[in-house]
Amino acid sequence: MILRTEDLTMQFGGVTAVDAFNLRVPEGEIISIIGPNGAGKTTVFNMITGTYAPTKGKIFFGDKDITAKNPSQITKAGIARTFQNIRLFKDLTVFENVIIAKHLHLKSNWLQSMFRISGLPSWLSPYPAEEQRFQEETEELLEKLELSDQKDAVSSSLPYGRQRRLEIARALATQPKLLLLDEPAAGMNPQETQELSSFIERLRGEFNLTILLIEHHMDLVMDISKHIYVMEFGLNIAEGAPTEIQENPKVIEAYLGSDD
Repeated sequence: MILRTEDLTMQFGGVTAVDAFNLRVPEGEIISIIGPNGAGKTTVFNMITGTYAPTKGKIFFGDKDITAKNPSQITKAGIARTFQNIRLFKDLTVFENVIIAKHLHLKSNWLQSMFRISGLPSWLSPYPAEEQRFQEETEELLEKLELSDQKDAVSSSLPYGRQRRLEIARALATQPKLLLLDEPAAGMNPQETQELSSFIERLRGEFNLTILLIEHHMDLVMDISKHIYVMEFGLNIAEGAPTEIQENPKVIEAYLGSDD
């Protein structure tokens, strides 16, 4: 298991947002977490990535206990994420958005890296060879994700679907082993959602990734997931293969309701 949790719990005052959630993510697979709004899915992501420290429970990445580590430590360990609401540097270009993510691996400090990105001559940089390599890697990443033709475009000018792809590119720039995608199909039309399904599958193989997915588009989830966890009111009410989940009475009730 590349990722596992043990009785992961998050309480906000008297409200239990996640209650003893046990997650198992095998390396190289696409695993999904689904459930109605407010079920606790994003709270699980926030605990895994260090935004929240769990009230109790443990998180293991490989054989390392990463419980309550800060987001920078989590990213350096090899976990990257995207967000339900796209978070880009809106006034920077596509290229700048991606290369900034590489500061995590620079020997120079973040401020030096920013000055270099802003166009200072290479002789002012203490690590010109390293920065040149990162620029080349960024160019290659944009080519793989079919964004190279828009590398000089300001990110806010991109169509919505391309902004989603750019956010994923920026996450990949940190060289993760595990990629967390929080509702990547949100706001997409049916054609874009279908393309996203193929895109996620390609990412897994091309970048040797394990992917943990939160999504409301059931066609997408059922199409690409190896295993699915279903949450409701902070609890894991079901888990299994897509066909098992589709036929599970608890899942049907959670999504469609039942007669009193």
